[in-house]
Amino acid sequence: MSMPRFEISLLILLAAAMIIGHLIHMAYFSRIERHVKETSDTDRTFLRNDLKRALRIPQGANFNTVMIFSWSLFLVALVFLYFLTPTIFPELNYFRFSAVASENFGLAIFGGAVLLIPGLFVAIHIPRAYSYYLIHMRLKEMNLLTPVLLIGSILCSVHLGTIYPAYDQLYWELGYVTLFMSMVLLLSPIIIGLAEEMRT
Repeated sequence: MSMPRFEISLLILLAAAMIIGHLIHMAYFSRIERHVKETSDTDRTFLRNDLKRALRIPQGANFNTVMIFSWSLFLVALVFLYFLTPTIFPELNYFRFSAVASENFGLAIFGGAVLLIPGLFVAIHIPRAYSYYLIHMRLKEMNLLTPVLLIGSILCSVHLGTIYPAYDQLYWELGYVTLFMSMVLLLSPIIIGLAEEMRT
């Protein structure tokens, strides 16, 4: 069975957006580093780690908790959307692991496995990544919607997994749209940070 091009193309779009977000994050530091070097009146070697320490802004425990939770949910929602729908990856999906799929808490085990290593990475690096940006209160409030959107995406995926082998394209597209919207919100502090830096 061939993989559906539409869903795979949308997965590539998600991956491309994530890569662009990382490149924007790197460009942000490069611009600030260049600006500091141009305005510095000292000849000593300038280290990027010094810049990172100087830039750090405490975002607050509540915001950090929301972002860690949101990125963790994003990972689960992404894997659920693509691997609870067997028609996308016929040879690699949740139902291929019959020992897990037949368990009462199979989906919980599946989600926990997704978070085992990536979740640890998220908990360590996400608060640090956002600490380099001046994030306005309005943007922090908007990001409170992210967990809601991601839970909606996960519920759509669970529905698709429940009705399998039947399929509902509307639920899959709704799951994708909420996933993509959440990613935009998660990357928005980085995008806005670079835009504001470019105006200076």
